[in-house]
Amino acid sequence: MVEERNLDIDHEALDHYGMPPAFNTSTETQMTEPLGVVPPVVLPMSRDGGIDSASLERHVNHLVDAGVSGLWVNGTTGEFYALDVELRARAVRECVKATGGRVPVVAHVGDTSTDLALQHARAAVAAGAQHVAVLPPYFIGFGQEELKAHFRAVARVVGGPVYAYHLPQLAPATLSLDSIVELVAEGVLCGAKDSSSNMVWFRQLQARLRAEGTPLPVLTGGSSVADLGYFLGAVGSVSSTGNLTPRHLVRQYQAALAEDWTLVRALQEQTEELIARLTLPGLAPSPSLTNAVYKYVLVALGRIDDEHTARPQALLPEPARQHLDTHALPLVEHLESQEHPPRP
Repeated sequence: MVEERNLDIDHEALDHYGMPPAFNTSTETQMTEPLGVVPPVVLPMSRDGGIDSASLERHVNHLVDAGVSGLWVNGTTGEFYALDVELRARAVRECVKATGGRVPVVAHVGDTSTDLALQHARAAVAAGAQHVAVLPPYFIGFGQEELKAHFRAVARVVGGPVYAYHLPQLAPATLSLDSIVELVAEGVLCGAKDSSSNMVWFRQLQARLRAEGTPLPVLTGGSSVADLGYFLGAVGSVSSTGNLTPRHLVRQYQAALAEDWTLVRALQEQTEELIARLTLPGLAPSPSLTNAVYKYVLVALGRIDDEHTARPQALLPEPARQHLDTHALPLVEHLESQEHPPRP
């Protein structure tokens, strides 16, 4: 347990920000862990950069009605890097309200320093998040002892274990396998999201956890490796394509539970086709461009009202829109309408 390692709860901070039922000093979680499809929620924005609350509510309801098991809020797809403490907290608060307790909300609280991450963590807890996820401090590299201290500090503030967010492409100073095992044993970590798409690393993590007798639920984040993740023991997927095709990904998760690996692979190949069609010719890929693509598609589907993303990302040029209209939109609609996907 967290307390057994002298990770004292910051009662003064929690009294100030409020403590939802999911967090308490015994570190017992009142809502189930998110196992299954947990989309990293696209954050609809208005033209002035604010949150489009009505669109966010519709989008969340669509995801929950599609059968997802939870929501990952303020991830890369949620443009956390462009949001201050209040906007991140508002995104969490509105997602929690829209779910109405139907699924748990995981709030990512990572930032460039421990103190900034603690501000986001306190605010996320006050906003009602059932779980907190932590990306290691990025931009400046830190050693393992510093990273472990960072995660322990967040766990102290929220009063319970947190999810480790592994994204070495953007935060290369990340927890080692030894550090993850140590923090699991301490009760600091309750789960992990691996967005590296490095299945060698994922396999090594699973092997170490089994060898040390420290079980840890791990979700994959890469949209192209969900099938491999399930086969290697992932408990779910935090795939950004879940914003567009949540029913399709839920079917894949259900097939994995049934150990129908032929169907799991067939559904993954359809996802791969979608990813290819979402790739815009002549434009360099980036997380912000991906967000612009997703928002354009969601507007075209009538799920949100505005395609604006955080500045300085520009709106898509006309050739990109035509490409998505012709190639991506029909496939999104097809994948979401399939009740019984064809087998290969």
